[in-house]
Amino acid sequence: MNIDTYDSDATLDPPGTIAVVGAGPLGIEAALYGRYLGYDITLLESDQVASSLVDQIGQPIPMMPDRCVSPLGLAALKAQSGSDIPLTLPTMIDQWINEIWLPLTQTDLLRGRLRCPAQVIAIELAPVELDQEQDAEDDDQDEIPPDFRLRIAGQDPLDVEAVILATGSVSLENGAGQGGTDSIPCSFTRPADYLYQIGTSASGNAETDYWAGLKQIVAVYASLAGRDDLDLYRPDRG
Repeated sequence: MNIDTYDSDATLDPPGTIAVVGAGPLGIEAALYGRYLGYDITLLESDQVASSLVDQIGQPIPMMPDRCVSPLGLAALKAQSGSDIPLTLPTMIDQWINEIWLPLTQTDLLRGRLRCPAQVIAIELAPVELDQEQDAEDDDQDEIPPDFRLRIAGQDPLDVEAVILATGSVSLENGAGQGGTDSIPCSFTRPADYLYQIGTSASGNAETDYWAGLKQIVAVYASLAGRDDLDLYRPDRG
């Protein structure tokens, strides 16, 4: 779903449940952003953290060091270190993985929320089951949208209210069944409310695409909040 087509009426208040699929840089950033806002986030990764970067170990990072992680990511790392000493920013891919992305998954905001390996093999819809008290309260309200049920290879399924896909080249496809390494079947019509995809820019410039992805994250959470803007990356000017 393109960021311009997000439905501002499809809102979700914290601590609503969100699955972020893909623990690459943008997936980790999306999970972190959601946790800052108070959402109940589960981060799913089929292989390993930042797996798309592993075959580039030994190469320089494809952007300036001060542009390789968001302000929220830096704040989380600094808070976790408990030190006023400035962080040394990475210049190589292996440093980027081991000093930024892996430590971010172990910060207080994301610790215990990464499920890896957890390969999503299908996404379905699941009716929301309400107890009698909730049912009575919602009699005069709009119908509650169904949850998403993520089928995970060799594990119990996960039901969540929203899904953010940060899967890079892994695409969604129509139809039921089990997906492979390059696609995830969906048993419902798309686009669908509460199903988002980030990291869709492909300019060929890694820094440009990364920061475009951060803008998509802002747009997703602004949409969930029913707001025109919810940019936690913007510096506080007092």
